[in-house]
Amino acid sequence: MKKHLLKVFSVVLAFVMVFSSTSIAYAKNTVTPVILVHGLGANDIYNDVGTDSEAKVAAYGLDVKSLLTGDGILAEAIKLLSNQKSVDYDALFKKLGDYFESTKINCTKDGNAQAGQGIVNYWTDSLANHKDFWQNGDNSERAMARQMCEKIGAKNVYCFNYDWRLDVRENAKRLKGLVNIVKKRAKVKKVTLVGVSLGGAVLSSYMDAYKSQNDVARYLYINPAIMGVDVARLLRFDIKFDKKTVMQYIKHMETAFDGGSQSTTFKLVGALADVRIGYLADNLNKIASTPKLRNQFFNVVLKRWIGNCPAYWECIAYNDFDACVKNMTSIGFLDKNSGLYKKISAYHKVQGRFRSNIKYVKKKGAQVAIIVNYGTMGIPATSKVWNQTDGLIDVKYASGGATVAAFGKKLKGKNAKGKYVSPDKVINSKTSVLPNSTWYIRNVIHTQFHYGTPACKFIANLACGKVNYTLKAVKKKYGYKQYLKADSNQKLSNVKG
Repeated sequence: MKKHLLKVFSVVLAFVMVFSSTSIAYAKNTVTPVILVHGLGANDIYNDVGTDSEAKVAAYGLDVKSLLTGDGILAEAIKLLSNQKSVDYDALFKKLGDYFESTKINCTKDGNAQAGQGIVNYWTDSLANHKDFWQNGDNSERAMARQMCEKIGAKNVYCFNYDWRLDVRENAKRLKGLVNIVKKRAKVKKVTLVGVSLGGAVLSSYMDAYKSQNDVARYLYINPAIMGVDVARLLRFDIKFDKKTVMQYIKHMETAFDGGSQSTTFKLVGALADVRIGYLADNLNKIASTPKLRNQFFNVVLKRWIGNCPAYWECIAYNDFDACVKNMTSIGFLDKNSGLYKKISAYHKVQGRFRSNIKYVKKKGAQVAIIVNYGTMGIPATSKVWNQTDGLIDVKYASGGATVAAFGKKLKGKNAKGKYVSPDKVINSKTSVLPNSTWYIRNVIHTQFHYGTPACKFIANLACGKVNYTLKAVKKKYGYKQYLKADSNQKLSNVKG
């Protein structure tokens, strides 16, 4: 009897050991699928989708050749560069408005795509079946995708393509459909979501709507538009052009843009446009300071171009939203009874819940991290030109609230003290939404990460779960502290004082 029991026990024990080792091996080899969510303008939009007339809409509605040759637009616009000729603003605005409307990039008054419009590459399968998308990708989202595919295999990487003009909350709902498909196909309970630029706003909306389902292991935000951008203050009539500032911006871009690779171009622009930029600034300021011209520009030009696209409205900084809505409503640019207003006001509330949503998902076990680039002055079109930005999105917004010195300045007093202060005294991450899980990279413009560089590899390592999202874990594994700088080859080193 003892021998029989011993045999039974041995068989059971062996079974348990085999089962356990198999489970351990399975857990060790299981890869969490990554879904990359691109930014504004990174996917093509088409008219007459699915018909013989299917044709691509020009990116952003800007076909430079058509714009410069169409119906005398250039002849009138070039007058803005001179003080010798009187500009016929009525004619210029009408011609521009007619052109932009003809591109069909704008949405309907309710913020929906026009009839027959859409994307043609809504992929639900992995990038193993879309090698043409990433195999030669050397910059931005494609470079990140390529780096991730090589890190964990293309079969584990997906791309969420979407109509970037539309409400980010609607796109988050569509993203949920892809997440469900990926979980089922990969036989996993959770995925990793990586949001780049506007894709960060889509992730924020996803988190807001589906956080209780706990189906995301990691949220990684890359220079996200989660809290807006200050250049959108144009909609609250904060419009300011200055020749000296514009020239300084061009000079700055000689070294700031893509590691200085385009310095010759910016030098040429600065040399050729020096005097003309002064005239242009004067004429643009005339438009901005003359209510009739200003309102005409908004309603005849901007409204017919992108005025009904929810995504642009959803890039308004949270604290500027009410003022922008008030001003745009007062001139008839925005209808508060429209579906467009309902969409953008709903997302505004999502922005307000961002901190509490992150706190919730972290409590449920999700990891959340943010990568923020810095070291570039703002776009010289508003009073906020001296904000510290990544070339487009302000550092304070991308980080969810970091305390940031003006461009070219340093923090002072109590803001310049503490363990979260950058060695160059530019940023204090203590007030950010994730002080222990946010990294700042100096000298990289917005999403311009290049394939094969240490900077792009760092993003891939975070996305693919190669390290925990904490300052301590990253420093231990890679030697990287919270504040990094990139050289012209995007080699990373720790910022020093």
